[in-house]
Amino acid sequence: MQTRYRAAATALLMTATAGMAATGGAAEASGTHHAGKAASLTVTIKSKDGAVSLSTDTIRPGATTFKVKNIDGKASRGLIQIFRLRGSYTLPDAFDDFAAAFPESGPPDLDAVNRIDENIVFYGGMEAKGTDVSKWAVKIDKEATYYVANLDQNTLTTLTAAGAKQDRPMPTRSGFINAESTKGGGNKFVAGKHNKAKGWMSTANKAAEPHFVDIEQVKRGTKNSDITKMFEGGPNVFVKGGAATDTGVISPGHRFLWAYKLKPAKYGVLCFWPSASDGMPHALMGMHIVTRLG
Repeated sequence: MQTRYRAAATALLMTATAGMAATGGAAEASGTHHAGKAASLTVTIKSKDGAVSLSTDTIRPGATTFKVKNIDGKASRGLIQIFRLRGSYTLPDAFDDFAAAFPESGPPDLDAVNRIDENIVFYGGMEAKGTDVSKWAVKIDKEATYYVANLDQNTLTTLTAAGAKQDRPMPTRSGFINAESTKGGGNKFVAGKHNKAKGWMSTANKAAEPHFVDIEQVKRGTKNSDITKMFEGGPNVFVKGGAATDTGVISPGHRFLWAYKLKPAKYGVLCFWPSASDGMPHALMGMHIVTRLG
C-alpha cells in the first residue's frame, strides 16, 4: 500500500503541472436526477492503459455507487481511490506531502502525514483487476471537485458534484468491519459476529485518522495475538495464495460499503496507514483483528 501512495504523488504532480485532461465522458450515469427521493446512482469508472475515464463527470451530491471496469488487463490494474482537497490545499501541496509521507526509504515525514490527514478527504475505493468488476458505494457529501485516481498506474481524472443533495439509497450490508478509536487514543477494528463471506461489507470510520481495510486469509487456529507475534519476528500467519481483498483509504466520519466475495474462512483484518502520532503503520501498533467470514 505504501508504494501505491508514492505512485499517487507522481499522479498528482503530473496533473498539477500538465493540467487536467478532459477525460470524463458525456454519457449520463444510471439513475435519476430529479428532486426528492431518487433511484440509486451508479458511476462507471473505466481503468485504461494511461487513463481513467468516467461514465459521467458531473453528479449531484448524495449516495453514489461506483463500478470499476478494467479495460486493458495488466496495463490498467490498480487501486482506484476517490478523494477531494480541503480549503486552499492544492494538488502540488498534496504531491509534496505524499512524497514526504511515503518515502522510498527511511521514516515518513510526520508533518506531511498530518497535513494529508487534515487536508485530504478520502472516500475509499477498490481494485481494478482482471475481468472482475469492483463495486462500492459512498455518500458524496458536498458540492466539490473530486479526484478519481488509479494509484498504481499514475492516472487521474475529476468528478464534479454540483447542486442540491439528493436522497439516494445505499446497498444493504451483509456485514460490517468498522474502524474505531481505543480508550488509549489508538485505533482498532470492530467486526460483526456474523459477517457473511460475500455481499456488501460496511466500513464506517469512527476513528480520528484515515484507515483502509486489508483482509488476508489466515491459517487455522490463528489468533489475533499471533499477528502481533508475526510483526515481532514470529511465524507468518497468512495462507500462501489465500483469499484476500482490500479497500482504498476512508477518512473519519465516512461510511463505505463495498462488494466482496471471499471463501468462508478466518481472516486477518489490518490497516497500514501511517499513524499521526509517530508515522508507524497502524497494524504494527495493534490495529488488526482475526475474524471469520461465512
